[in-house]
Amino acid sequence: GKFAAVGGIGDVGDAQVVNLQGRTVIPGLIDNHVHFIRIGNAVGYDERRLETAFSVAAAQAIIRARAATVPDGEFITALAGIARRQFAEGRFPNLTELDDAAPRHAVVLSELGSGQTNTLGRDALRALGVTVNDDGSLPNQGAAYTALAASLTNAKRKRQLLDAAKYALEIGLTTVMDMHGSTAGAGFLDRVTGHDFYLQLVREGSLRVRTRVFFPELTDVALLQEILDNRWPEFGSDMHRTVGIGEWAPRAANYQESLRRMGARGWIYHQHLISESEIQAHLDALALYRSQNPGLPSPAELHWNLGHVGDITASQVRQANELGVGLAPHPWRYLTANQGGPRFRTILDLATVPVGGGLDGARVAPLNPWAGIYFMVTGRNSGGALVNAGEQITRTEALRLWAGPQQGWFTREDNLLGGIAVGRYADLAVLNADVFDLRAVPDDQLRNTTSLLTIVGGEIVHEVV
Repeated sequence: GKFAAVGGIGDVGDAQVVNLQGRTVIPGLIDNHVHFIRIGNAVGYDERRLETAFSVAAAQAIIRARAATVPDGEFITALAGIARRQFAEGRFPNLTELDDAAPRHAVVLSELGSGQTNTLGRDALRALGVTVNDDGSLPNQGAAYTALAASLTNAKRKRQLLDAAKYALEIGLTTVMDMHGSTAGAGFLDRVTGHDFYLQLVREGSLRVRTRVFFPELTDVALLQEILDNRWPEFGSDMHRTVGIGEWAPRAANYQESLRRMGARGWIYHQHLISESEIQAHLDALALYRSQNPGLPSPAELHWNLGHVGDITASQVRQANELGVGLAPHPWRYLTANQGGPRFRTILDLATVPVGGGLDGARVAPLNPWAGIYFMVTGRNSGGALVNAGEQITRTEALRLWAGPQQGWFTREDNLLGGIAVGRYADLAVLNADVFDLRAVPDDQLRNTTSLLTIVGGEIVHEVV
């Protein structure tokens, strides 16, 4: 399951040789902040491929293809993770267009706020007490989710997570660092039973995306202590492992106590941060932890890191360097935001700590890393507006953030996860086009990059025949 040798074909010895005929190969993509397991709580037959539909016709084609594989009468859905601004027409497919794509299925598409149904979707949601306008427009996607989620079972959750994994492997995403789903509303994961369906898939050996699980606690130090006492950090297999605390720990007046307890038990910690003031408050708190606890491991030794960092400044990057705190700048603003950030160019120019990529999918952002890479390279959001001017990075730099060996630092797998070298996990994606050639793959086509052959742990897990 690991790379045995790296070099010329003469170094291979007695082994099977696969001629890729000049295709571009990259290490498997790694998302260091994603709500992957929570996708199992999606309703109906969730269709993540709509993340890379950029016209009504493209959306219709994806829905039509999915309808051919879904039992008649079932829901085909995409509730969030997409936005109407991504379509060239600036709108979702309308009721008539969705009827044409899936006349025998209920269809519901939405942003985080409002959405659109076809005729069967409208009528089925109304029967469940959800308000839907005559033209199929949906004022409140949350109400639709709540109504449909009442019929969720673990069997449906398993099927949905396997569908999401299949899509991930189709686009070369081989490892996810899962940040739970503890906030109320769509996708909530119960602390006690919320992972049961995921554990069933792990025991069956059917989930082929490498998964690293983080556990959060928002406010209660006592509940944080329950996690520290009853979960086993960095325990599991090469494929599925418990890792740390994230995407947050109890803050405000409890924050120093939270840090002390996590540090005393040696847990990795990943914190969700956005505004400049919030980032500064946490950097100062980490500095205080270090000064007040000289007998405990430092943030650097513990591999503590800050996620999102939407408005981080140059001075804050330097402070993170001094503390040894990793940075995970995430381009989640790609989907709906009109402002830029994170400052990718600034971070790469100044950071001496590990820096890695993720996207916070699949509700506030897509699951597809190539959407994030597009944002990092172009500075443009899903509607094509330039919102992050001056902070663009190269394609090679972006791909290093997503697939380089530093990604393993975030789970204390420094010598195992990410990149290509002897002894590291043998995870690869053979791309459908050479993304390093701007003529072969113009910027607007980056988001449609897929994998022809995906390998996880040395085994083929996706192949286009």
